[in-house]
Amino acid sequence: MLKGIAEYVDININIDLYKNIFLRVLENQKIKKHWSDDSKVNEFGKTQFQSFSLEGNYSGKPTEYIKDFKPILDEQYKVHPYMQKRSTGFNYSNSNEKDLFIHTDIDLDTKHPKYFNLVIPIFGTAVISYYETRKDEVWLPEKNAHGYAYYHEFKKRNDSDYEEFKAKRKFGEIIADKPLLLETNTMHGVDILESPRLAWVSRWNNIPEHYDFYSWKDRVEKIL
Repeated sequence: MLKGIAEYVDININIDLYKNIFLRVLENQKIKKHWSDDSKVNEFGKTQFQSFSLEGNYSGKPTEYIKDFKPILDEQYKVHPYMQKRSTGFNYSNSNEKDLFIHTDIDLDTKHPKYFNLVIPIFGTAVISYYETRKDEVWLPEKNAHGYAYYHEFKKRNDSDYEEFKAKRKFGEIIADKPLLLETNTMHGVDILESPRLAWVSRWNNIPEHYDFYSWKDRVEKIL
């Protein structure tokens, strides 16, 4: 574990429920319609992960998954009623060669400043690696459909010495093989260890400032 950044959480999750909901979405072929609406398979822009989220990244419009995911969301909303819809849903990868580039997740369009991600692995395994975050080495490359920057990435991402740079900046990792709570304002990347890999992510945002990592973790474990 990485204390105060990425830690396992003790929660009671019905994995079969999550898996069955995901399979139902595939069987109904709703994903095909969703991809058509957004013109791209990939919700996350530069990564090759497939995202089944509550909002289209390119359109900014709600997806039909909100209805499909209701049994999950009914439980998650007991923790907190506000979620960043673009990043809440299922993440799927069918290849070990697909990784999620190093980034932070940020929400700049909320009244309250805090945000945390709950990651629930369904099948497959990934490792989340964390990197030293220096303001002069990161930038806000893109805005979402609502006009707000929503992540940082390293300025050196396309440089020839990027792998060496990453090795120097990495300070820890955690295996995502059971539920995790993440603080996402630190640079981190996801690499698939065992594919196919499916995980559910809840991104709670608009969280009041008085919550820190541990008081939020305690809340999650008491409710879920």
